[in-house]
Order: sequence, then structure tokens, then C-alpha cells
Amino acid sequence: MHCLESVERIRVRAWPAVWLAVCSLLLVVTEPSTSAPGKIEAGFDIRSARTELVDGVYLLDADLSFVFSDESLEAIENGIPVTIVVEMLVLRERGLIWDNLWWDAEIAHIEARFRIETRPLSNTYLLRNLNSGETRVFASLEELVDGLGRLRGFPLIDEHLMGNEGHYYLRMRTLLDIESLPSPMRPWAYLSAPWRLKSDWYEWPLER
Repeated sequence: MHCLESVERIRVRAWPAVWLAVCSLLLVVTEPSTSAPGKIEAGFDIRSARTELVDGVYLLDADLSFVFSDESLEAIENGIPVTIVVEMLVLRERGLIWDNLWWDAEIAHIEARFRIETRPLSNTYLLRNLNSGETRVFASLEELVDGLGRLRGFPLIDEHLMGNEGHYYLRMRTLLDIESLPSPMRPWAYLSAPWRLKSDWYEWPLER
């Protein structure tokens, strides 16, 4: 992954251009078509994930896969910010309460949020960590997606929030946040399968 060292210090407010891009996208009428032979289907996936206890805090490393639809890629290239959410649930097994029905207690619900932006003047792509405020700049969208797929050292939960007894596990998924899109796009995006991008839940035990 190649990441430019410099980080933009000045935010350029270009909402008129963004709204123009939204209107342009909404006016485009596309005919149903089949995928080209060999084309990778759009979708998100969690390839692997692991946690490590460091100084009383569980840190998460995960490798994620993001294949964006043509519609979402077109929006990004037209200057519309797109937000990706990594949703995580820390759960504790409580036991069997009914036939094949387990009752698990939710200990924590955490979200890591990342916003993808473009800077046409510099021909670069920005990935903003909305949790920490960190911004990384990439020379291409492909490099940004590669960087987005490598989650490293994410602080998940403090050890003291978990009891000494019981089995704990983590559930995790990734999704495109439709609610973060400009308001004129949301109804269309909710009804459009290419915008409803999310992974299946990925689950594994938290080692104590």
C-alpha cells in the first residue's frame, strides 16, 4: 500500500459541487444488465479477524474485503462522500433458555466509521477515520480500498468491563451507511440493491 505522507490541513467546502453530482446521478437512468464475464460481484466480506490483550485493552486486527458496486464508485468519483461502518458486538454466553435458543448478553456495541472522499484538484482520495479524526491520503481509489481493508490495533474493549466468568465472543460485520448519503439519494439507495452493501456476520471467541 502506498500512502502519501502529507495530510490536508484545510477542508475545502464544495457542497454545491456535491449537490450537483447528486442531481446528476439521480437523473441517470440505467437499463438492467447482466454482469460482464469474469467481473467480480460487488459485496463486502471479512476475511480474518483476531484480538490481542495489551495493557488491559483488547485490540482488534482484521482483514476486510470491499468490492464496491458501479453505482457507489460513480458516486465517489463524482465527489459524494461515502461512509463505511465496521460494526462490532461483544457478547457473553448466558446459556440455553429454550430448545436450541441461547440467551447471550450484549456487553458492548462498537462502531468504527470511515469516510471516503475525493479531492479533484489534487487528484487524490481521502480516508477519514471518524472515530479518531485521522486522515490518510491515497493516490488512487484502489490504494484507498486496500488501506481500508487493513484494520490494525483498533481498541475494542477494556478488560475490566468483562467479568471473570463466562465465555465471551465477538460478532463483526461491515456495511455501507446509506443514512450518511445526501438526503436526495437515500430513498433511491434504500431501494437499489447495488447500494445495500454489507458483509455477513463474522464471529469468534475472545480469548481470556
